[in-house]
Amino acid sequence: MMLRRYKHAFILGGLALLAVAGLLIDHAAYSRGVSYHGANRIVLNDGTLIRSEERVIIGDVLSFAAMERVGSEVNYASLLADVVHVGPRSLELELQKAQTSRAKPMQQLSEIPDVFFGRQYGLATGATLRLEFLPVSDDRVICYYAREIDNVRCLNR
Repeated sequence: MMLRRYKHAFILGGLALLAVAGLLIDHAAYSRGVSYHGANRIVLNDGTLIRSEERVIIGDVLSFAAMERVGSEVNYASLLADVVHVGPRSLELELQKAQTSRAKPMQQLSEIPDVFFGRQYGLATGATLRLEFLPVSDDRVICYYAREIDNVRCLNR
């Protein structure tokens, strides 16, 4: 008889516990040590084709490598950043090392706001980058928003 009076309270309490557990047990937005890869093709107004490829590996250190090609010109770039804070859907990084194969950026790349290495902030040693991971339905894909450089990227395994 007593159980009948409180059964709704038990059911609601159980649902509340499941909801709290669902919030606390959140799967990571990325897999550590996995290489994610992306490729882009951009056609400028003058018909120039820009191709870029990038690769990201996230662990205790984030490793980022990119290749940008405009006609016969090629730029290779790499970043190494320490992961200083990990959230359920975010990373805070401190840039330790940045290298490019060219002394000056390619002229065509400076015309495109979407190119990561055209941003001076992204190459400043000691700079802090915050990556916010966006929800995706496929666990082989990551999408992130880099706040400081106002850039969204989606990469796959």
